[in-house]
Amino acid sequence: MSSNFDQNIAISRLCKKILLTQANVYSVLSLNKNGRVIESQFTHDRILSQMNKSEIEMICMQRTLQTSLGMEFNELIGPLNCITIERETMFELLFPYSEGVIFVICDLDVIPRYLSKKILFIIRDFEWRSKNLIYEQI
Repeated sequence: MSSNFDQNIAISRLCKKILLTQANVYSVLSLNKNGRVIESQFTHDRILSQMNKSEIEMICMQRTLQTSLGMEFNELIGPLNCITIERETMFELLFPYSEGVIFVICDLDVIPRYLSKKILFIIRDFEWRSKNLIYEQI
């Protein structure tokens, strides 16, 4: 991408596109490799709104670490596509990507495998477009 500003706009669009994949998706956060929120998009933020700032930071860092640890076996058993966490009240989906981790919070009514495939397609399209823009500028 040509600048950090362009990259931030692209990540914002990525999060918005993921948020619009299904009505049951509540939150989409892009986390950097240190677990800090780069971008966030919300519809029905009934989950994160109940947490204070330090709790949100802690869960984001934990999810980034969890994804990073899962990627330790990429060469041995294949790349990590998605981590699904089912709670009593929601699903959490974690997707590694070039900028860090996409953290999705959604309702239990979703079909996680179906939703994760849709989101993976969106992320891979984002990665492909980002890579091609970089090559066009060289």
